[in-house]
Amino acid sequence: MRGQEAALAVHPGVTDELLAAYPVARTDDIALATDVLQRVLPRLPLQLRVATPGDDFELHMNAVGIGELTTGYLRFGSDTQILSGATPYYHVTLPLTGGAIWRVQRHVVRSTPSVAAVLGPGAAGELLWSGGSCQVAVLLPQASLDRELERHLDRRITEPVTFAPEMNLTAPTARGWLDALRLVLNEAERREGRSPHPLTTRTLENLLVDNLLLAQRHNYTAELDKPAPIASPRAVREATALLEERPEHPWTVGELAQAVHVSVRALQSAFTRATGISPMRHLRQVRLNRIHAELLDADPRATTVTEIAARWGFTHHGHFASLYRARFGEPPAQTLRR
Repeated sequence: MRGQEAALAVHPGVTDELLAAYPVARTDDIALATDVLQRVLPRLPLQLRVATPGDDFELHMNAVGIGELTTGYLRFGSDTQILSGATPYYHVTLPLTGGAIWRVQRHVVRSTPSVAAVLGPGAAGELLWSGGSCQVAVLLPQASLDRELERHLDRRITEPVTFAPEMNLTAPTARGWLDALRLVLNEAERREGRSPHPLTTRTLENLLVDNLLLAQRHNYTAELDKPAPIASPRAVREATALLEERPEHPWTVGELAQAVHVSVRALQSAFTRATGISPMRHLRQVRLNRIHAELLDADPRATTVTEIAARWGFTHHGHFASLYRARFGEPPAQTLRR
């Protein structure tokens, strides 16, 4: 993937064509391409046309759903103009090669391999996509961002999130969101077209939403940057009990904070102060303990480590084995053979 190393460097084993196991369209039919895009990107009215009359049209697209989110890899063969209507989605586009020019309301955004475009719902726009440019696009429903932001602030929001339209992908503030996107792409590539585990899906979806809220400036950033209040010891105890009673639930820290009636920041701060680790790391330890207990009770002739680990959301065997050994001092296969 030439030209992307400065920002979106994914796993070395990933092929040049991202999300190749999730093909959506390879077509030179502009009407078919319009239909496919509107199907994959729901409620996003589009018009496509080649920027230079007489040029050949070509679309190459792969896409995968991660919970409520959609991540796609797109390439147009020639300069293409895209007119989009109002949409209930936020979308972030990151050129891997080439670039694009977005015009939305009063904003003109020139996206390149070091600058992503971050555009919000509700406004029609125009995009000029340079021919041969390969880009990653992420669509996030407004409802998902609203829900997570309200959990962070512990209050209802009265206005939609309005992001700064350009994300500097080389800035330290973008690192967390890029790391989350790499995890999504690497997990999708590793799954080779198979649906991800529900626990994994919820985790990846939440990582993308949360890190976008924290990485990119918006109209609530100043409030998020204020020192968070500390949740009470009772809230920490209730959160701990929920994680230990229902570790099979696809918890996010936002949902957990909402369940104990505090903000995300208040819970994270108090939980770490009380236990020395974050709520999600504690949940991981609880799940590892459950796996350990199941391996001790299991018949190695009837099940495998991979099957038991996958039930608890650990789908990357090498990473799981490393975590397991660090916690229990032996590989999981040895536990199963006892």
